[in-house]
Amino acid sequence: MKNTTFIILLALWLQSCGKPDILITIDPGSYDRIAVPISISLNAAIEPTGNYLLEETKSGKKIPVEILDSLTLIVFVDSLESDIPKTYRLIKNTSNTPNSSFIKILEDQKGIRVQVDDKELFYYQKEMAFPPNGKSKLYAKNGFIHPLKSPNGAIVTDDFPAGHMHQHALYNAWVNTKFKGKKVDFWNQLDSLGTVAHKDVLSVKEGQTIGQIISSQSHISMENGEILEEKWDIRIYPVSDFFMFDIYSEQTNTSSDTLFLEKYIYGGMALRGSREWNPDDSLHFQNPWEVLSDQGFTLENVNHTKAKWISVSGKISGSDAGVTVFGFPDNFRYPQTVRVHPSMPYWVFSPVVDNGFTIAPGETYISKFRYFVHDGKPDKNMIENIQRNLENPVTVTVN
Repeated sequence: MKNTTFIILLALWLQSCGKPDILITIDPGSYDRIAVPISISLNAAIEPTGNYLLEETKSGKKIPVEILDSLTLIVFVDSLESDIPKTYRLIKNTSNTPNSSFIKILEDQKGIRVQVDDKELFYYQKEMAFPPNGKSKLYAKNGFIHPLKSPNGAIVTDDFPAGHMHQHALYNAWVNTKFKGKKVDFWNQLDSLGTVAHKDVLSVKEGQTIGQIISSQSHISMENGEILEEKWDIRIYPVSDFFMFDIYSEQTNTSSDTLFLEKYIYGGMALRGSREWNPDDSLHFQNPWEVLSDQGFTLENVNHTKAKWISVSGKISGSDAGVTVFGFPDNFRYPQTVRVHPSMPYWVFSPVVDNGFTIAPGETYISKFRYFVHDGKPDKNMIENIQRNLENPVTVTVN
């Protein structure tokens, strides 16, 4: 009887103690940091539907946390001073007042609209969009992002652009490929060899710290059906003076044969710039865009150079706006070669310019990109800060 009582008391005591605190230390290293999204991998699972905060152990300051899954947290830190690590305690948010989402995601039958602090950022096209009257229906397209807007509302992208109806703002497609011994072109739809189409929306998440859309597209051979299923994990961050988001792409070969991506001058994750930068669009053209790479190359000499980032900008409705796109350091053949067209406003990170590669059945090709959308001229300091955060990320320790 005494042993039974002891065991019951011990169990009650252990239960009252609860789990030990989870302590998370974020070390910025020797750099000042601005606008830092941080992914934190936990050592043990937590309740994935719970509402949590990080509380700094010294100051008591609290910052919101988003849970991607039971082992992964996302936090967004506005700034960190160099050489000053901060330790946080993961705590339950006991407030009864629900947080309004800083990042709002509005989905309907046609597509998904993303707003940051009530400013429209972009629209993901689910429903099939069709070209202007008189143009071939072969150009019909979905599974892309347009419009992409700056914080002041300037539309920095174009779709169905004059002169090149098959280009669509933010899109991903290969050009010169072979499958079962025959050419498949997923980019140039008028050839009727292939296309890329929206497939499904897998999940949508609003939040204070991150907004997330996970969608899928099919890379389709007109003769053989789907060859690649691509998943986009789009992560939107809570800043509204400028916009910042990531696209994580996973292309999986769902067929029973290898896809050969041949060496070619373009193909991959692309951006089509504003119609006001397009000299083929006599109705809307105002001025050519300006281009700058991390190597200091400009529109005149950047084509087919290797780039960690490309910044494009120019006048839109009389005011400057633009977007910088960064490749992640773990991308294949990083820094990738870029194709920047000499006259029309489009460019693409293209790992096939130097050599081809293959995607075998069941194999997944992964690429990641960060987008910085701004008003005014490009902010070189901010661009370099974002690049530094990617190449020399903060160190996270979980205890």
